[in-house]
Amino acid sequence: MNAFVRVVEAGNFTKAAESLSLPNASVTRQIQSLEQDLKVLLLHRTTRAVTVTAEGATYYERVVRLLSDLADIESSTRQSSAKPVGTVRVDVPAAIATMVLVPALGDFRRAYPDVKIELGVGNRHTDLVAEGVDCVIRAGEVSEQFLVARRIGGFRFATCATPAFLDEHGTPTSPEEVPFYPTVGLAGGSGGRVQPFRFTRGEVQHRFTLEHTLVVNDTNAYLAAGLAGLGLIQAPCYTIDAAVLDGRLVSLLDEWHPDESPVHVLYAPNRYLSAKVRVFIDWTVDLFERHEHLRRG
Repeated sequence: MNAFVRVVEAGNFTKAAESLSLPNASVTRQIQSLEQDLKVLLLHRTTRAVTVTAEGATYYERVVRLLSDLADIESSTRQSSAKPVGTVRVDVPAAIATMVLVPALGDFRRAYPDVKIELGVGNRHTDLVAEGVDCVIRAGEVSEQFLVARRIGGFRFATCATPAFLDEHGTPTSPEEVPFYPTVGLAGGSGGRVQPFRFTRGEVQHRFTLEHTLVVNDTNAYLAAGLAGLGLIQAPCYTIDAAVLDGRLVSLLDEWHPDESPVHVLYAPNRYLSAKVRVFIDWTVDLFERHEHLRRG
């Protein structure tokens, strides 16, 4: 199979044999033996070129994936007991980085002292392969079908405001009253669209696209705007928990909640996860599972 793939990719037997460090005749015999076993012609041979038959093209597509998976299995088996070492490049949304990941990294360093973390903090969509990033943590639905997505948690949103804001503007008692209050909008996702305020209770749902007094595209800035009393905010529960507990924010309409937003760790397919990346992902899964507002529902 490997010889066949090399011939297809090289376009002739001579270059394929050189890449395999084998005599030309050996590669020719391997392809002939493969065709005899399969009872199908895989390659058209002329004095000038080698081309793939229709059956050969189909076989090539499947064999490439199979050989890639086999290489991953062999690498994993050889390195399963290897000590994690090296640098892991990770991209993380700002709020998750500052409120969840970074405060806990001391525990990771104590468990894996030879693994260094290079953390990219932001809310952009990273091209993992082009930028050499090992994995990304991302909130919301996954749009890239070509990436492997492992769900590690999820979070709900809560509507809240400062006590001073409520003293000045009053307290909404139902979702229908929210559009009549000053609000702050959060823009996110690949298109940078402003997220609507959503309210769900049982089968009843409300969705409001509001005229906000302020719109920001970062969750930390969004929380800061709420704490500054600039309007009602609908923020992830994990970001407001401390402020609600110490009275800086008041949680409103608690019986109404939007659907949970998932959190995934993403990495490129057909790419062997080294020990350093594997232990980081597993540690992150455990970190989210232990978090009151981020564990999977």
